[in-house]
Amino acid sequence: MENNISILNFAAQKVPDFKEERGKDWVMFGTEGEYKNRYPEYLLDLYRRSAKHNAIINAKKDYVVGKGWAVDNKALNTERTAELEQFLKRPNAYEDMNAILEKVALDMELYNGFALEIVYNQLNDKIAAVYHADFARYRSNEDGSCYYYSEDWSKFRPEVEKIEAFDWKNPCGKQLLYVKVYHPDCKYYPLPTYLGSTAYIELDVEIANFHLNSIKNGFMGGTLINFYNGEPTAEEQEAIERQIKDKFTNTDNANSIVLNFSDSKERGAEIQQLNGNDFDKRFEILNNTVQKEIYAGHQVVDPALFGIKEDGIFTSRAQLVDSFELFQNTYVNNRQQIIERVFNQLAALQGFENRLYIQDTEPISVQFSETTVVSVMTQNEIREKMGLAPLEEPTEVAACKHGFNSDVEQSILKHFRETGSSDYEFVTKHRKGVDFTGVTNKQKREDFLRKYWFADIDPIDTAILAILEEEPSTPFLDIAQALEIDTERLMSGVQSLSSLGAITILIENVEDATQRVVEVTEKGKELIKEIPPVEEEFVIRYVYAAREGQEPIIPTTRDFCRDMIAMSATVDEATDRDVSQDRSDSLTWSLTDIEKIGVAEDRNVWQRGGGWWGKSFHCRHEWVQVLMKRKKK
Repeated sequence: MENNISILNFAAQKVPDFKEERGKDWVMFGTEGEYKNRYPEYLLDLYRRSAKHNAIINAKKDYVVGKGWAVDNKALNTERTAELEQFLKRPNAYEDMNAILEKVALDMELYNGFALEIVYNQLNDKIAAVYHADFARYRSNEDGSCYYYSEDWSKFRPEVEKIEAFDWKNPCGKQLLYVKVYHPDCKYYPLPTYLGSTAYIELDVEIANFHLNSIKNGFMGGTLINFYNGEPTAEEQEAIERQIKDKFTNTDNANSIVLNFSDSKERGAEIQQLNGNDFDKRFEILNNTVQKEIYAGHQVVDPALFGIKEDGIFTSRAQLVDSFELFQNTYVNNRQQIIERVFNQLAALQGFENRLYIQDTEPISVQFSETTVVSVMTQNEIREKMGLAPLEEPTEVAACKHGFNSDVEQSILKHFRETGSSDYEFVTKHRKGVDFTGVTNKQKREDFLRKYWFADIDPIDTAILAILEEEPSTPFLDIAQALEIDTERLMSGVQSLSSLGAITILIENVEDATQRVVEVTEKGKELIKEIPPVEEEFVIRYVYAAREGQEPIIPTTRDFCRDMIAMSATVDEATDRDVSQDRSDSLTWSLTDIEKIGVAEDRNVWQRGGGWWGKSFHCRHEWVQVLMKRKKK
């Protein structure tokens, strides 16, 4: 008799297809499979059922939320500051803006997009309320001009509510602001950042399910079954196959018991194990592979950042700090800026431009004892931590009291005498006070300063303007990275350029989404065009001088400042005369010179070089940048 061997074909697991399909008023969000038109629910199901995936999503959300919203109230009066803070405290009747931020950040990590319901006041001239909208329940029409809401998209004829897309030029009633992060070939809906690992996330779920049911059922159904009671018809074979497949081919039925009833051994069924005795090793390999692929899909640089400890791996605090900074700079900052951009657009409709920002999570740092911390703090720094007002002291006296002791001062002065150079002369009397606040790379700042020394505006602001003139659509994050400045300094520059009328910032519909559009005005183009070129031989040097409007030496000036003023080259502002030419020992310093002194003395001489110590006091002196060239011999 010819033996018939049947192979039970198990369906391959596939990520739900994502295509644009038309046929109804809305575009299908997934066009086939169990999750037809319900792809967001598929992603939500993965989030609920995979422990690894859940932990990473939650941690990402927490990093993006950071310490919540904050307000930049520079140049805002008390009344306007109160209005903006009220916008954050009461965006709607039920929650504050930080609560909305939590939901928005979670949606961003789950779906790579989020939605907000915008409600206007009766006059339709201002936003009355902002609500978080359930991203998974909205579908777009073909041109993105409106959206449809349904509680259950699994129905063939779902009950839907239509809502107009957000349009700041045509405010009316209630609108939906639907935000999606760009993905190639996805016009209507976003795809998650972890798209490449969804199959492995599913596998993680099924592995857990398989082992749970293995323990519950106590037997493995991975076997070959031989029937010896005759050859059934094709229809009967298919029926038997269906029954076996229903019982044993998914993880819910893992290790179920197989029962065989027969009236004799010859007419019974023989059951042969197909699994080897190395199942534990195969599971370990599979589990490790799944884990690595999930990490890769999520761009996880260090599982410890997400509360996941790998066996046999110890992560030091220093490693965590490095991992945290890398993840913050390569992932979190970009996600925060997407959210900030949207909420600042909404605030702009209330008359506030670029005033909101998300405060970063405190970085992991070395922990010191309270005694150690207090020992290196000034009295007023301690009072500040305790919420007390600083003690009032005369500025110069305070600077001297909290400054260097005489031995340290003499050592630093010796370094300055040895490293300074008298080989340079001034190109112009103009000087610029050193302020590296918000700038991560001092050398980069010097490059801009030299290139744009004669510009009418700040060198970094000029560099921002130059980039925007060349490519107005350059994302702000890319500009910040190119100039090596933080986002706070970037937004400060953008605000300054806007106030000067060098740029205009608009909110327009671009590719079915509201985006900020920057245009460089004619005035801005002229500012760039009219900057005189700086000769190649010109360099940036540093001198020690009195702050603008201050006398170099007064009776209370401390000895350290007197000595530094005496050795430093300077220009008489009144006559534009290079006073340092009268003295052969007048010195200037390079950036590298001063930083090396700081390393040698274990002091930040950029900050403390001018007598500045602590947060409350500084003396009347500072480092200033000057444009110089080497003297002709």
